[in-house]
Amino acid sequence: HPGPSFVLVTEGSVTVYDGDDPTCTPHVYTAGTANASFVDAGGGHVHIVRNETGSVATTIAVQLVPAGALRRQDAPDPGNCSF
Repeated sequence: HPGPSFVLVTEGSVTVYDGDDPTCTPHVYTAGTANASFVDAGGGHVHIVRNETGSVATTIAVQLVPAGALRRQDAPDPGNCSF
């Protein structure tokens, strides 16, 4: 996505991986905790958000997208994670 996003986990947990992290470090965000939200800068920042728990995970994302821009921008796999 071309602009920033604010993401709030409202149920369960999600794990975020950054495309520019060569160690593929997981960042876990869990509903009802101090670590239940994150901001993604957008604008070419490659990342993946996964539910790795086997339980339901729900998020709300507020995205600031310039008028006329595509909301989603697919990118090649950066190759830093094994999945």
